[in-house]
Amino acid sequence: MSTASSQASHSPRRYERTVQRISGEAFWLKTYHTAICGMKVHAMGLDFFRVALNSLKDARLIRLIRVLEDDSQTASFWYLLKANGSQVRKAAKSGGLDIVWLADVAARLKSIRDKTFVHIDKGSVFDPDALYKAAGLTHADLERAILGLWGTMQALHRDALGEDLLGDDYDATDIKQLADLRDETLGIGRAE
Repeated sequence: MSTASSQASHSPRRYERTVQRISGEAFWLKTYHTAICGMKVHAMGLDFFRVALNSLKDARLIRLIRVLEDDSQTASFWYLLKANGSQVRKAAKSGGLDIVWLADVAARLKSIRDKTFVHIDKGSVFDPDALYKAAGLTHADLERAILGLWGTMQALHRDALGEDLLGDDYDATDIKQLADLRDETLGIGRAE
């Protein structure tokens, strides 16, 4: 993929800025995913925790779709691979990311993106869940993609920009604390 002619068509400035951008996207993907995994609390009807969980799932999915969009007009993960394949493959190896597998995930996300998540397709409006089922992506698949991207972008950021990718490491422990406060305030779980 990375030939001399394809590398010549990519500016070093755009490549470096895309490394920064996709690194930031990977950070938020990991952070959203951590929060989703930490949402192991009892929701009471349509409460804040259920709304927050659905919002985080939407945010995680659209961010993953954006990072994995393969279009000549986008500065996505695939742009980085085309611009400097050897550097990205080295980072992917270091980050534990299987690029061929990730391309398959991206292809399976495309119909979800095009027919229900970003656009509402006339034919798919009757059964949007069928698109998700057809894609066959599990929570474990999303986790593998997100954590692989995160590890890859950390390595690529270090290699391409000469500095570590900084950011807080969110552990989601505050979610249970917030749920406990809610329950205490509402008197839930108290023996009466």
